[in-house]
Amino acid sequence: MPNPQSIICTVFEGAYHLGVGALANSLYACGYRGVLYAGFRGPLPPWATDTVTEQDGLSVYLVAEGFTIHFAHQDTGEMLANVKPELIQQVWERYGDTIHTVFYVDCDIVIKAPWHRLEEWAQYGVALCEDMNSPVSKSHPLRAQWKEYYAQFGIDYVPKDDIYVNGGFVGIHQRYRGFAKRWGELQDYMKEYTGHQDRIGIADRWNMFHFMDQDALNVAKDLTDEVSIMGADAMDFGRSGYVMSHAAGRAKPWDKAYLRDIFVTGARPSFSDKQYWHSVDGPIRLFSPGHVWRKRVALKTAAFIGRFFTKT
Repeated sequence: MPNPQSIICTVFEGAYHLGVGALANSLYACGYRGVLYAGFRGPLPPWATDTVTEQDGLSVYLVAEGFTIHFAHQDTGEMLANVKPELIQQVWERYGDTIHTVFYVDCDIVIKAPWHRLEEWAQYGVALCEDMNSPVSKSHPLRAQWKEYYAQFGIDYVPKDDIYVNGGFVGIHQRYRGFAKRWGELQDYMKEYTGHQDRIGIADRWNMFHFMDQDALNVAKDLTDEVSIMGADAMDFGRSGYVMSHAAGRAKPWDKAYLRDIFVTGARPSFSDKQYWHSVDGPIRLFSPGHVWRKRVALKTAAFIGRFFTKT
């Protein structure tokens, strides 16, 4: 294994392996060399099944020289999106003596920035990105409910700003290593209210804890002095940025039918759709060349039509 400065982790199951492959491709293109630690449930990706080797309880796949994916089966009945703090701590426990930063990155994200820029960013505090639903004011009833709820566990929660961060990206330098433990503890306390966290959200946003991992992350953010937060454009929310592109929401780029969507719903291709299909050629080849060509043509055509037509 190479001796990287950082390790990146993600989670997936089912068709989301198509996101893991694009994430890995984007990381390689941006200069990352090291390990992508992929927590998963179910079968291994079809593009990796026949070429993995078993090492120390992990299935190891060579992406390219100097870059491997370590597939780590997760024995949990909870939604994998809700085990992020635990996954980060798994990475620290397995590789902690050899690395200085752990990044968690959702598998529906592709990276655009040179990787060394993200390494630098995480040195200034826990690296976080503002969510599309930010701001949530300090006086918002949600934050008041969080304060009341966590008081029963001896936690004095005081919101320090109006920023609500996205749970899809977290960068933790070793000097802030305790952040993942705190995040995990806050989520464990939350379970007395939510119960088994085997789904993405509870009810609707009127619920005190709707996006469980993300709400706990925001409480942890407010309890931590050393954070470094980029705006929503860092994830291409609202406008295209220069850091990463996050295909948030239920419809993922690998599932979308762009021409149908533009005519039936008026939905235009997003920044993240374009970035995803830019990241599928290699080193991991996720689709046949013909499939990629057809998707790119459909995407460009739908984007062109969308300049003149939207359905309301």
